[in-house]
Order: sequence, then C-alpha cells, then structure tokens
Amino acid sequence: MNTAGRTLAGVALASFAGMCFGAMGVAAQLLFRYYRFTPGDLVSIRLVGAGVILLLACWIFTRENLVAPFLHSARNIRDVLLVGAGFYLIQLTFFLSIDAGNAAIASLMVGFVPLFVILWLAVSARRRVKATELLCLALATAGVALLVTKGDFRSLDFSFLGTFWGIVSAGFGAFCTLMPRGLISRVGVGRAVGWGMVVGGLIGSIVRPPFGMDVDWSAGSVALYAFIVIFGTVLAFGCYLKSTELVPASVTSLLSCFEPLTSVVLTVILFSVPVNGWEMMGAVCVLANMVILSLEKER
Repeated sequence: MNTAGRTLAGVALASFAGMCFGAMGVAAQLLFRYYRFTPGDLVSIRLVGAGVILLLACWIFTRENLVAPFLHSARNIRDVLLVGAGFYLIQLTFFLSIDAGNAAIASLMVGFVPLFVILWLAVSARRRVKATELLCLALATAGVALLVTKGDFRSLDFSFLGTFWGIVSAGFGAFCTLMPRGLISRVGVGRAVGWGMVVGGLIGSIVRPPFGMDVDWSAGSVALYAFIVIFGTVLAFGCYLKSTELVPASVTSLLSCFEPLTSVVLTVILFSVPVNGWEMMGAVCVLANMVILSLEKER
C-alpha cells in the first residue's frame, strides 16, 4: 500500500473508531431510558463480553498463550488487577455521567483525558506548565462552564451530576492511559486490555451481580448491548490501534473528536435535546482543547 493509501486507510479507521465510541454512549443512554438498565448493570456485562471477545481475537490472530505471562509473575497479576479496577471505574463513571446527564455531556468530558495526562506528567517531571497547556485548561474550564449553565450563570438548571461524573471518568481515563504501559510492554496490548476488561467486569459482577438485574431483555436491548460490545468496544478499539500504525498519533488524536461530535449529533436527533448557542460554544471550547493538545503532542 502506497503512502496515500496508508494515510487514507488510517484516517478512515480512526474516524470510524471515533464514531463507534460516540454512538456507543448513545446506545447506552437508550438502554438506561427505555430498558431499565442501570450503569452498574451495563458496565459489568459490557466489560466481560468485550474482554472475552478481545482475548479470543488475540488467540485467533496470534496463537499466543493467553495466561502464560501471568502464571509466574506476581507483578503482572498485580498490574492486571489494577488495570481491571481502572477499567471498571472509568466505565462506571462514564455510564453514570450518561445516566445523570446524557451521552453528549459524557463524551465531551472525555476531552479532559489528554489534558489530565499532560498536567500529571508535568507535575511528576517537576517541569513548568506550558502556555499552551494553560490555554487548554482555560478552554476546557470555560467549555464545561458553558455546557453546564447553558450560558445563564444565574440559573442552576444544569446537569451537575452528569458533568461531575464525566470529569471523574476523564480522571480515571488518564489513569488508564498511563498505568498500563508497563503491563502492555511485558504481555502485549491484546492480553493486557482483554484480561483487564475481564477483571473489571468481574469486579462489576461482584458489586452488582448480573443474574439479579431487573432489566427488560428484548430484541431491542440485545441489539443495543451487542452494538456496545462489538462496535462500541471491540471494533472501535481495534480500528483505533490499527490507525496508529498507518498515520501519526497526532492525526489519530485529532480524529478522536468524532466521538463527542457523533454523540452530540445523535443525542440531539434521537432524544430531541435542545442546544443553544452558549452550549455549542462550550462544545467548541472542549473540542479546541483536544485539537491544540494533539498539535502540541506532534511538535
């Protein structure tokens, strides 16, 4: 494949991954609203289902022993347990944000993940925060303020809990970005993420046993769950990873903006959520924060 073909394929895969991630949040909101699912119900069965499929795919394509790296390594076992706990917490708080607010708010708050990562790396390295990083912090803060107040700072008519859980989820997202690096380098992406998801799902199953779920299982809810697991998790994750092999990381990061954009558009269309100019300006601020951080990372 020539350079132009690789670039086109990489852009297409990264865009598709972003749209799948964004649509996944909307599918979760449909389950919460119409099929009596709760965030605790969905997070456990999503993680277990996706983790099993990822591990199966890893074995089919690589024929690697899936458990060998963990048999005689307490360090790997400890790390996969921590990754699993991180996956559980990021998914639970993300779904809590959707349940308390909507998929658009939750997806927009994902824009805080790279900002949290960069600020944490700056603090841990004891270096001064760059002007661009301060600009991104200001943009993200202003964006959140406009989103939650709808431009009326005298009113308390906003989804505080939705925004709160979204920011908490972004914090756990930053943790899950930084923490698994050592584990991935030792056991590989497929095994690290696959087992991490299974462990996270098992933690969720202990907190809220799936066999006690009081939900409406029907053709619609099964289809939405399958979409979340297959398209919103496995295919999205696989396409995203493959895109990083074909185009620079900065391009992939920029195209991740498709996640909140897809979520916002689908939320407005499917749930008839009104959006005013101030909220649109807030969304633009959050997206601008993601774009600037991506360009800064490339430099």
